[in-house]
Amino acid sequence: MATAEPSTGPRKPACAVAFGRSTLLGHHLAAALAASGRWSTVAVLDASPPTSPPSASPLAHLAIDLSDPASLARALAGVEAVFHVDPTSATSDGSFLSLHRLAVEGTRRLLAACGRSGVSRVVYTGLADVVVAGARDVVDADEDALPYPDKFGSAAIELRAQVEMMVLSADGKNGMQTCVLRPSNMFGPGDSNLLRFVAGYARSPLGKFVIGNGTNMCDFTYVENVAHANICAEQALRSNGSSVAGKPFFVTNDEPIETWEFMSCLMEAMGFQRPKFNLPAKMLSSAALFSNMMYHKLGVQILSTPLLHPDTVYFLSCTRTLSISKARRLLGYHPTVSLEDGIMRTVGSLSELPDNFDLSRKKGSYGSSKAEKLLGSGITADILLWRDEKKTFSFVTVLFLLFYWFLLSDRTFVSSAAKILLVISLALFIHGVLPPQVFGFTVEKVTSDYFEVSQETLRNPLMWLACLWNGGIHKLRVLAEGDDWTTFLKAVAFLYCVKVMVNLQFRMLMGLVLAFLFVVFIVYEQCEEEIDSLVTFASVKIKSLMGRVVRNLPDALAYIS
Repeated sequence: MATAEPSTGPRKPACAVAFGRSTLLGHHLAAALAASGRWSTVAVLDASPPTSPPSASPLAHLAIDLSDPASLARALAGVEAVFHVDPTSATSDGSFLSLHRLAVEGTRRLLAACGRSGVSRVVYTGLADVVVAGARDVVDADEDALPYPDKFGSAAIELRAQVEMMVLSADGKNGMQTCVLRPSNMFGPGDSNLLRFVAGYARSPLGKFVIGNGTNMCDFTYVENVAHANICAEQALRSNGSSVAGKPFFVTNDEPIETWEFMSCLMEAMGFQRPKFNLPAKMLSSAALFSNMMYHKLGVQILSTPLLHPDTVYFLSCTRTLSISKARRLLGYHPTVSLEDGIMRTVGSLSELPDNFDLSRKKGSYGSSKAEKLLGSGITADILLWRDEKKTFSFVTVLFLLFYWFLLSDRTFVSSAAKILLVISLALFIHGVLPPQVFGFTVEKVTSDYFEVSQETLRNPLMWLACLWNGGIHKLRVLAEGDDWTTFLKAVAFLYCVKVMVNLQFRMLMGLVLAFLFVVFIVYEQCEEEIDSLVTFASVKIKSLMGRVVRNLPDALAYIS
């Protein structure tokens, strides 16, 4: 046995990556370990089978069930270091039992197998969420300032905390040294969880709104930096284990950014528009808490969007920045990919993702929504869809002043119009007699072209009126023939609506029209899919009802006659 090894020279050690295929970090970490050249074999332990045939690289993909001690022992034979990746993101089944079996029970069996196989070092990567939670701001906090909370925000976070405690408590047992990494908001190419969240938020009724004031800062961490932190942690355990073992470390890009700036970058890359309007975070958090209480107590979901969870509201509205000074000092970690490059790489990978977010349709349609096309995609659309808040607010103010001047005041319409025309005439006359230069400012003169109307401009409304007149005459002819009952019912409904509108006061009617113009189009653009589906459903039901009435109406009339 001892004479079989000499000709081979010093052998490189082997390492293993748990959940190296089914998680974002595991995939990048396994590739980084194989590229480092330090390991003879990088065993990728995962329950899912490999998607590609084995190559000549050090990567060895092993389909391992963590509940099977025998297969774990065979996979860890000769392994010196194990990189354990947070397994809660490796499954689409979010039930508590499946997460507990995968995370807690799987980690317990993995640590036991590491002890029996003589593994020297274990590095576990979880999330900073285990200590950063709740409706509070966290500014440049370190590991000592953030203990585990008394109550966790979700079952997944609580399970991650249990796994952390198990890994840290295993330090020093059977000769093992362990440490824990806590990356903050990890992202990178192929991260379907983050992109699904951003796409779901952009499509939801909240998609046009910023929760809170939009100035809250947050730390985001590119996945390759987290993989680099794992390599640094393993090396630190090997060279300086007494200072590193049994301790947690925050890992970030060390470039805090506004949360909504990060979200907006990804939204724009997907073809969505940046959110522009602000909603109070306290109001939304109260609504989310009430909705969750009603759901857990009565099983009734009050809010339609599942994204409006208290933890989501806190994440989008609170400042959460972390200090990585401890990781820099003890692990020798520093980010290798800047935040800007990480965002660009993630955005560039959108085309490589399976089209399960339906982004291609959004990219082709969100530049010009249905509401914008309906309004002509011009100045009117920009004003009524609040593209430029200052311009829209200016028009709202002018229209309100005109509404007050003509309808709400005690003046008659003729006297109000005469005074307006008098003011305009006086302003034009003063502007006309002003010299070209006044105190160094150039006065642009109003030429006669401003008051001329081209034939094309005049022809369009005249043609529209002619078409409207001809269409009305045609409808009257159809009604006079008495054969089209559908048109007759439509005319009756239209005339009844006109009757109801005439009964209203003119000032009230105009106020409703103005409010309608500046509200209905922006609401339709935000809830386009929901409104379209509701209109489609209603139109099918109405057509079915009208068909029944039309089929039965002639027989009834024949019976009466």
